[in-house]
Amino acid sequence: MIERELDIATRDGAMNCWSARPDKGGRLPVVLMLMDAPGVREGLREIGRRIARAGYLVLLPNFYYRTVREFVLGPTRDHPDAEANLKKMFGMVGSISNDKVAADVGAVLDALPALAEARPDKVGLVGYCMSGAFVTVAAARHPDRIACFASYYGTRLITAASDSPHLGLGDITAEGYYAFAEHDTYVPLDQVAAFERMLAAAPFPSRAEIEPGTHHGYAFTDRGTYHRAAGEKHFERMLALYRRHLG
Repeated sequence: MIERELDIATRDGAMNCWSARPDKGGRLPVVLMLMDAPGVREGLREIGRRIARAGYLVLLPNFYYRTVREFVLGPTRDHPDAEANLKKMFGMVGSISNDKVAADVGAVLDALPALAEARPDKVGLVGYCMSGAFVTVAAARHPDRIACFASYYGTRLITAASDSPHLGLGDITAEGYYAFAEHDTYVPLDQVAAFERMLAAAPFPSRAEIEPGTHHGYAFTDRGTYHRAAGEKHFERMLALYRRHLG
């Protein structure tokens, strides 16, 4: 496994990005991992390494780069600083938006031809929690360059905002996969049902599933809600999607 850090130029500055790839040389198909609210951390790198071992170049950008190059989130429960740490995290979340992230994804896509290890054709995306919205918006904004995308317990998929992800479903051409937790205060099942109806009416191929017995964050081994069986299934579904579209 080869891991490295690189900077990608955006309209707002240099966005630092972690990357991983298998040792074999040559250009590889690209998977962009879009971070969740706690930011780039070992839990996401752990998932990225497993994707990379399947034969992909994984890029994990830090979308908080406008504020800080490395965001470190302290304990968010059972700790005296938990409330302050959560407030800090949500402040960082408020510093970015669907529009900003879609532009940042575009900057990464523009940079791929210059990366010797990247195959400069269509890419795959994966997002968790808040980045379920990001992968959806990115697929809508860059339909000619996104081959497929996966969203796990994605939040804010339907909002009243003008950039709500559901408003762009008609612009997506990539295949999309959505998985939701059965027990999720951030995305209750009635919202899941509403989004599934929208997917059924959208023009792109998609699949949505609810993982029984799971809670928000079930794919992360660094979260108290980790669910081993569902976590393994999340890799199976994701990698099958990438094999179909990226090789």
